[in-house]
Amino acid sequence: MYNEENDWKLEHWDENTYREFLEYLKGQADSGYREFHSGLVPGKEQELILGIRMPKLREIGREVAKGNWREYLGENTHRYYEESMLHGIVLGLGRMGYEEWISRIGEFLPYVDNWAVCDCFCSGLKQVKKNQEPFWQQIDTYLSSEEPWTIRVGLVLMLDHYLLDGYVEQVLERCDRVCSPHYYVRMAQAWLVSTAYAKYPELTHEYLLRCRLDDWTYNKALQKARESYRVSAKRKELLKQMKR
Repeated sequence: MYNEENDWKLEHWDENTYREFLEYLKGQADSGYREFHSGLVPGKEQELILGIRMPKLREIGREVAKGNWREYLGENTHRYYEESMLHGIVLGLGRMGYEEWISRIGEFLPYVDNWAVCDCFCSGLKQVKKNQEPFWQQIDTYLSSEEPWTIRVGLVLMLDHYLLDGYVEQVLERCDRVCSPHYYVRMAQAWLVSTAYAKYPELTHEYLLRCRLDDWTYNKALQKARESYRVSAKRKELLKQMKR
């Protein structure tokens, strides 16, 4: 049962506790923020977005992760947008072994159905750092999925955790192999390539000269790179001339 002292750091979750938790979440809702944010998450009905700001969601997620987070995840109904966001946040914070971690990521992927849940989840997976090499191989399975949101997860994971010496060339190669008509997959590809350009301009420039990205994704990557404050004026002019 909820108490004021430890917030939602609970040792036991059941259906009744979770129902109480949902009522608490509804009490944290901001109707103005809900209206604003629902416009940023197409495909999610407004009545299924409570309107809880991210700092508060992260605060709640941290508390849940300190308790019996496995039981919490078992009770999560995923009806509301914020429930899926919290699932991703808690999964990034829960302590577990590598095999369980991979399994729980797989269980969560069907609930990733918009860019916000995807990107929040990917950025919060701090376990990637200590499992970098084995997880690198796992990401390839996400990129090979037929589900566009799972593919986006793979792309954003590479963007967040693998634009590094020793990986960046392989990241761009994997990105180049992705071929999807899905808008949010193509946007993730463009975002990844433009970020790589800001961090590794020479290497990424060479990639752009030979890449197989479709014209829309390629041009969007150029645009986003030119909008970056980390890209020099000289390189922005070069990118301008490369537009297809």
